[in-house]
Formats: sequence, C-alpha cells, structure tokens
Amino acid sequence: LGDIFARLSQWSEAERFQRAALEAQPDHIAAHLSYGTMLARNRRTEEAFQYRVKAAELAPEDYALVMAAASSLRLHDRKLEAERWYRQAVKLRPQEARAHTNLGAILHLLGRTQEAANSYREALRLQPDDLTTLSNLAKLGVPAIS
Repeated sequence: LGDIFARLSQWSEAERFQRAALEAQPDHIAAHLSYGTMLARNRRTEEAFQYRVKAAELAPEDYALVMAAASSLRLHDRKLEAERWYRQAVKLRPQEARAHTNLGAILHLLGRTQEAANSYREALRLQPDDLTTLSNLAKLGVPAIS
C-alpha cells in the first residue's frame, strides 16, 4: 500500500505504510528500497541513503544494490564506507570495468594515488577506450601503463 500512496503523492500515508512494512519485516529488501526511494523523492536524501545501504547489507551478493549503496555513501561524503562497497562490487564482478573505475575514483578521493591508478589500469584493461577512466587516470598524473 505504501507504494500505491507514494504513486499518488500521498506522502504521509505512504510513509505510514512503508514504516509498518519495515516493522513487520525488517529484513525485507524491497521494503528498504521502496522506503528509501520514497524518502529520496521527498528530498530526504540523508535518510534515504541509509535504506539503500541496509538493502545492500541484506543482499551483499546483489551487484546493483551494492553499487547503489556505494554511490549513495560517496554522495554523502562517506568515502571509507563507500570504498568497502566498491570493493565488494569488484569482488562480485571482477570483469566489470565500471566497478574498477568507481573503486579507483573513491581511492583517488581518499588520496591513495597508487591504489587508484591500479584500479583505473584494471578498468582500462577491461575497457581500453573508456574516456572517464582515461580522464581520471590523467588527473592522477600517472601513465596508463605501468
């Protein structure tokens, strides 16, 4: 019912039902995602990201949830926590260039230049012409090939 009320923009009713769903089933992944989405739509992003992270904690093998949690944490300047989830994404999909690029980016933001360069290089090995990764590596001032 919470989703229906949310689609109707009846936010207080939507929230009431979303909270009830979470109380009834605190480990229900979809309930966390749905509530987080509703909060984000209402510009309550500080609360919303916590539900994305909880969904990833409940399903740490789900690549999409892991990436969503990592991105949400990065956007809230929680870099060390984001790093943990980006590393999980790389573990889940080691052949996914984007996972390596994102890990490289968070390492770059953390000032860990060599680790960032290694992640970017792995991304480029998987997807040699990726402009984002090439640009990020250039910002580090290190060559694409070590």
